[in-house]
Amino acid sequence: MNHEQIEDEEYIGCIVGAVVQLKPDVETDIRQQLAAFDGVEVHSEDEQSRLVITMEAATSKAALKLTEHIQNLNGVLSVTPVYQHCEENQQQDQQGGWKWR
Repeated sequence: MNHEQIEDEEYIGCIVGAVVQLKPDVETDIRQQLAAFDGVEVHSEDEQSRLVITMEAATSKAALKLTEHIQNLNGVLSVTPVYQHCEENQQQDQQGGWKWR
């Protein structure tokens, strides 16, 4: 999934922290699937099949869509966002990632 500028929506940068609850014994498969999404990073995993992830997206709408895509992966029981921050990206044309104000 690529970051896209969505028409009629302000171009901003969003980061979301979430806990992903998995079915037992699917951690390796889900980690591989999450690695295929742009802007998703797995930070931690516990013995109760939970992952702590962050998601970066260009807009709040794109962050919601990314959350929904992850929720719909086979083996994912829930995606619980615990943090979200969105901010206008004043340097959107620069290479090398987000430049937060």
